[in-house]
Amino acid sequence: MNDIRKITIFIGEIGSGKTEISINYAIKLKKERDKGVDLIDLDIMKPYIRLRDLKDEIKKFGVNVVSPPQRYKQADLPILIHATKSCIFDDNRFCIYDIGGGEESSFLLRQFPELREFPYNLFFVVNIFRPFTQTKEEIENAIKILESASDLKVSGIVSNTHLREYTKKDDVVKGYKVVKEVSKVLDIPIAFVGVKESMVDEFRDEDFYEYIFPMKTFIKYPGER
Repeated sequence: MNDIRKITIFIGEIGSGKTEISINYAIKLKKERDKGVDLIDLDIMKPYIRLRDLKDEIKKFGVNVVSPPQRYKQADLPILIHATKSCIFDDNRFCIYDIGGGEESSFLLRQFPELREFPYNLFFVVNIFRPFTQTKEEIENAIKILESASDLKVSGIVSNTHLREYTKKDDVVKGYKVVKEVSKVLDIPIAFVGVKESMVDEFRDEDFYEYIFPMKTFIKYPGER
């Protein structure tokens, strides 16, 4: 993990894997840096699983999950409690924001003008097997739309192409190649490539091996083991 900033924000289209990425990123940051890490739940779109549903499990890794109060746990209306902003002003903590998918969710970032006062990374997460980001042109358009909605500039692209437990090496490589094209056109660097930790060794001969970010699986959907 390079270019660590005080604030890291993950945005993207629905189903790109932002929540899984943000969990793994927060845990790795906690292991590598001698500071606290707040993982902040601002996902108002996902109907099944959100950070707030995994709070107890994530805490085992020393990461503090900030989410709406329990009485609002199932609410789609964002409850912007004080704790979601207090991390920004704490010099001893890193702030990781998990934003819901799409334009409406990214628009929430306009309610945090404080973000612009501190060093931040805004990472756009891509899974080419999900709607709206299947081609180079769609990804470029999605980035522009979410930048406009959030009034922030994307600083890095995360290649996170997968098919859950059915993911093959070729799927990951295909996703990376598309993201690489987007990176060149928009002049936005590739931040890293998300890969399930059990598959990492398969990529040792790939030119993007240095970008690989090994990931544990925390989110399980109905029917998955």
